[in-house]
Amino acid sequence: MSIFGVDIASGSPGSRRAPSYSLVVLEGDATALHHMISRHKLIRMIRERQPEIVAMDNVHELAQSHRDLINLLRRLPPSTKLVQVTGGDRPESLVRLARWNGITFDRTRPLEEAEASARLAARGVGAVVSAFEDKTLIKVSRRRSLGRGGWSQNRYTRKIHGAVMAMAREVEKQLREAGLEYSLRTVEGLGGFTRAEFVVEATRDKVHINPGYSVDAQLKVQSIERPALQYKPLLHRRGYIIVGLDPGTTTGIAALNLRGELVDLISSRAMSSSDVIEWIAARGRSLIVATDVSPTPGAVEKVKRAFNAVLFSPGADMAGEEKIALGREVGYKNDHERDALAAALSAFRKYKNKFIQVEKKAPAEVDPDEIKALVVRGYSIENAIAEFTHPPPAEGRPAAPAASGAPAPDPDTAGLRQHIQQLSEQVKTLRTYVDELRAQLAEKDADLQKAIERLDRLKDKTSREIKRDHEIRIRDKEIGRLRSILRSERKYTKKLKRTVAARKKAERIEEVKGLRRLKPVAAFSKEAVLAAAERYSLAEGDLVLLEDSSGGGKSTAEMFRERGVAAIVAEGEMAQAMQEYFLDLGLPVFTSSEIAVQRIDGLPFIQPEELEAARERWEVQQKARQARLEAEKLESLFQDYKVERMKEEKRKKRMKMAEKMGAEGYE
Repeated sequence: MSIFGVDIASGSPGSRRAPSYSLVVLEGDATALHHMISRHKLIRMIRERQPEIVAMDNVHELAQSHRDLINLLRRLPPSTKLVQVTGGDRPESLVRLARWNGITFDRTRPLEEAEASARLAARGVGAVVSAFEDKTLIKVSRRRSLGRGGWSQNRYTRKIHGAVMAMAREVEKQLREAGLEYSLRTVEGLGGFTRAEFVVEATRDKVHINPGYSVDAQLKVQSIERPALQYKPLLHRRGYIIVGLDPGTTTGIAALNLRGELVDLISSRAMSSSDVIEWIAARGRSLIVATDVSPTPGAVEKVKRAFNAVLFSPGADMAGEEKIALGREVGYKNDHERDALAAALSAFRKYKNKFIQVEKKAPAEVDPDEIKALVVRGYSIENAIAEFTHPPPAEGRPAAPAASGAPAPDPDTAGLRQHIQQLSEQVKTLRTYVDELRAQLAEKDADLQKAIERLDRLKDKTSREIKRDHEIRIRDKEIGRLRSILRSERKYTKKLKRTVAARKKAERIEEVKGLRRLKPVAAFSKEAVLAAAERYSLAEGDLVLLEDSSGGGKSTAEMFRERGVAAIVAEGEMAQAMQEYFLDLGLPVFTSSEIAVQRIDGLPFIQPEELEAARERWEVQQKARQARLEAEKLESLFQDYKVERMKEEKRKKRMKMAEKMGAEGYE
């Protein structure tokens, strides 16, 4: 793992003097130092070595403006994270963070400050700066201007627009092969597209399409920018939380941090105790479990024991007006969330003043939340601070006075010691809880065994009655027959539900994206047409996707016309004779190369504009074909007439010759 720690050494991005930077590279146990390097060289080293993290105490030291920072982030490798170790929305002091993590450095030396930033990032401290959404924009456009034009302007325009459309089709093909979801917006021009924009639902590093250009078209690929910078924690740390719990048929749970801010709020039906515990554990370390009623419900007691948390109970049921007043500022969806939120806020209000005092008195090298946890468990503020600043002496030996100039104890050790103690108590509590569950399970096993024995006796009695009663056997057979029918009907119902769901999904896609749906037919055969008609309800005006256009016959083609199919998009090669027959039927047949077929959630769709354009071309071809057939028909009639005339002329000649020869013989 390679980490770059960066700190500005001289100058600033906004001054006339170009800034210089100190760079510390952490790679395993090796450390490399680079002092007074330019911004250009720093960016070049990041692009060449592609570190996982570039850590700084302030990312704005790299750029003089927000736009400059965005442009810099576009130049970084997709796998490199820019981390601000002091945090995002509410940054902490770098010195304080270093003390909390046992790191010392001289603030006057940029190299040491850069190394501190790198080591903090290696421990998961800081926030990742995110300037782009998890979407990628691919833009295909013209590379050359159309100009003022001349005699060949239309041909030149068609050439450029055709190149843009061809490049867009190639991009769409690559996206489909990669299995990426995308939306496409095109601007049509003469003979193709003037522009095509793809919005891909994936980050830039997952879209393996590189920008480039051809003679007439160009391709740009870039991440979509966020409205504002976003800071995401580099490593999610589970802090202490205050839990408000409202058990029942519908369980409400609220989680607050020790600053009184809402972490999460939920209400759900039929949540078991294990589900509640799992939900709470995923959001932090439960310090207080609060309820809004008295006496405390048993479900709240179980959750409290599971986390070895402190229980908060109001002593009496809270009034509804008080709950509404407490939850109004945060907001809730129903009464269960309101009750849970009111319980958590009441518990926070009880300890709020002590928490404020802890914030004021806590040493800079100690995490205030750890001191707050001890205060909630009964420590005074001074004793809680002493637990972290003065570790207890070994058993049987008095504490030795602190030597002057001795290094301060590591706060992580004291925190770990306290955490281990808490975990030990929690393990003991959980073991007790497990023993209780085992006892309950043993009782349930005994009850289950009794029920099984009773069931066996009933089965024996029923078996004897069945043997004696022939009528029951007849009924059983009838029940089996009806069940078989019911299973068949259920299968058919499920099949219909899937068909209806697919149809509704296709209708939604047609409404949202403005596409035309194709109803697929697997093969050019009567069986495939009948199957598609049953599944998709082929009706008048439908468009059909013929997935295998080989084979088929005239009777199969007539089945499409009988159902009123408007057009067919054929994949593969269709026999020339069948193409001519479809033309005789007046049923348009288009190839998949003429109309691009898009598959969304496994359903085929086409662009209405492409369909209309193809239909217009087909109508032109059909008119030309009709004219040619009429001409051939007239030519055939003319040839027949010509042949008949020649036969008539020959017959007349023979008659004249016969008459002439008869006359000569008579003479």
